[in-house]
Amino acid sequence: MSGLAGYRHGESVVHRLHPVTKVTLLGCCILGAYLAPPVALAALLGVLVVSSTVAGVAPSVGRAALSILVPLAVGLLAVHGFFRTGSGAVLVTVGPLTLWRDGVVYAVSFLGVLAAFVLAGLLFVSTAHPKKLMTGLTEAGVPRKLGYVFVASLQLVPELRRRAERIVDAQRSRALDTRGSLQSRIRALVSLLGPLLIGALVATQTRSLALEARGFSLDGPRTSLYTLSVSPLDWALRVVGIVGVVGLAGWRLL
Repeated sequence: MSGLAGYRHGESVVHRLHPVTKVTLLGCCILGAYLAPPVALAALLGVLVVSSTVAGVAPSVGRAALSILVPLAVGLLAVHGFFRTGSGAVLVTVGPLTLWRDGVVYAVSFLGVLAAFVLAGLLFVSTAHPKKLMTGLTEAGVPRKLGYVFVASLQLVPELRRRAERIVDAQRSRALDTRGSLQSRIRALVSLLGPLLIGALVATQTRSLALEARGFSLDGPRTSLYTLSVSPLDWALRVVGIVGVVGLAGWRLL
């Protein structure tokens, strides 16, 4: 998958963290990015980049993050840079357009928060094994159905992308033009949506029947292929994340 990050197998320290630790840190990163001052936000972004590098998923996370953040950056700079006057300080004036300093500062700061959201989410998806995540959430007391919905939602976009690529390849083999003019691309898109949506619905129904055949909704004790343990590093990271968020919240209130 070139454009979207999915789970990447690895044996790094990030991969070996308990799934509940990863969920906790994901929530802490999202809340922390929203609450943090610029210096702390920059530090958080640095930690996320280093963690992606240590996990060996930096290339895929970087490509996916750029595909999301670059359009957002252009839109934020255009909207806030040209229309948010603030104190009235001007950076550049080109003809009738004026780029305001306060608007650019606001756009950059808001983009930093969005970058933390995106990097944290992509790092989580890239290093959290879906089956281990499901097991960890169930052991933590999360209802199985709710845990399954959460795990399935993480796999939805990569799975739809893989399915779309297969459909496009099949259409090209039948001489359908998918790379020509705008009109041809629109026709190809319409031809893609039908099989994609129908295939997704059929796959969902098939998965639901398979789960029920295995007694997914039945009560009682369960066994798992995976044995998960909480290491001292897991406890330390959970404490650091929660204390950090509480500290930032207190700083905001004060």
